[in-house]
Amino acid sequence: MMQRAHGYRFLAVFVAIFTLLQLAAVTSRDYVADWLVAWPARFTLGALYPDDGVVVVANRIESQHVRLNILPGCEGTELFILLIAGVLAYPAGLRAKLRGLSLGLPLAFALNQLRVAALYGVVRDEPNLFDLVHGYLAPTALVVALGLYYWVWAGGATRSAAAA
Repeated sequence: MMQRAHGYRFLAVFVAIFTLLQLAAVTSRDYVADWLVAWPARFTLGALYPDDGVVVVANRIESQHVRLNILPGCEGTELFILLIAGVLAYPAGLRAKLRGLSLGLPLAFALNQLRVAALYGVVRDEPNLFDLVHGYLAPTALVVALGLYYWVWAGGATRSAAAA
C-alpha cells in the first residue's frame, strides 16, 4: 500500500510541475524557438551542409534549398519540460536531482538539435517524408531516447538512496 501512495504522489507532483511549466511556456512572450533552437541549429546545419548557405531569420532556418519554420509547439520545449518535471517529482535527493538535470538537459538540447537537423535534411532531400518524420518519427524517437536516459538516471538515483 505504501508503494502505491508513493506512485500517486509522484504522479501528482509530476502533473503539477509539468502543467505549470507548460503553461509558463505557452503564455510566455519570449519565444524560445529563436534562441533555443534556430540559432544553435544554424551552426549544426552549417557544419553538415556547408554549401547550403544556412541562415536564421527569427524562428526560420533558411538556405538555398530549404525554408524551415519553427512554430510554437514545434520547438521541442515539451522535451525539456518532461525531463524537468520527471526529475523534480522523483523521490531522490537534491544531489541526484541536480545530476539528473545537469546531464539530462544538455542531452535534451542535443536530441532536439538532432531532430532539427534531421527535419532540415528531410525537407532538403525527401520533402514527401516531412509529415511522417515531423509528426511521428522524430517526436517518438526523442521521447524514447529521453525516457531511456530517465530510466537509467532513476535507477541510479534509487540505488544511491538505498546505499546511503
